[in-house]
Order: sequence, then structure tokens, then C-alpha cells
Amino acid sequence: MIVQSPLKKRETRPNLRKVPLPDIESPSSSPKGKRSSGKKAGKSVRNTIRDIKPWKVILTTIAIGVFGFLYLTHVFATQKLLEEVQKLESEYNKVRTQHDALKLQYDRMVGPAEIYEKAEKAGFINGGPADKLIEVKK
Repeated sequence: MIVQSPLKKRETRPNLRKVPLPDIESPSSSPKGKRSSGKKAGKSVRNTIRDIKPWKVILTTIAIGVFGFLYLTHVFATQKLLEEVQKLESEYNKVRTQHDALKLQYDRMVGPAEIYEKAEKAGFINGGPADKLIEVKK
């Protein structure tokens, strides 16, 4: 660990690379002879506020109002469509459950157990499993 005394001046080597300072007075390649920068020199905030004309403020306010009105119209139309979709979805679910109930009832009516039951009531005899061989006499 190296500890330096705050009283001792640190020895540094001088900068050997000499960088010339920019000459503000020298003419540049711009046509006016002045250096151009991103900001206008000497223009304050008050002058900027004075440059805003009332018709620009009114026009901006009207534009914001129109965009706000269009946005709100879009939101209400989207909500109306969502309600319609939800209504149709609930109607579809009701019809689907009704269809499933009717299909179950139909399957019970034509199912094998019901058919065998009706056949026995009509006087038919159960033939047993279908694995038996059927012999045909000639």
C-alpha cells in the first residue's frame, strides 16, 4: 500500500503535445466569416416567447382538439365493438351448450343400450356376441 503525504507536491511531467487554442478572431470557411453554432447568439427566452404568434397557438390548440376528439371517438367505437363481441360470444356459448345437450339426448336414443332395450320389448332375441361363427346349410 502506497501512502502519499498531502504536503508533498506531486511531480508530473509536462505535456509535450502542444495543442493550439482555437482562434476566435480568425476568419473561417463560412460565407459570413463567423463561426456558426447550433444556437443563435444573444437570443433569450423572452425573445423566443415573443416570436410565438397568437394564430399559431390557436391553430395548435385546434389541432390538439381535433386529434383528441378522434381519439375519444375511436375509444368509444372500440368499447361498443367489444360489447357486441362479448354479447355474440355469450350467445354462441348458450347455443353450443344447447347443441351438446341435444346431441347427448340423440346419442342416448340411438345408442346400443336403447336399441337393445327396444328390441327386447318388441320381442326380438339377443343374438349374443358377434364372434360366433354362422353356419349356412346348403
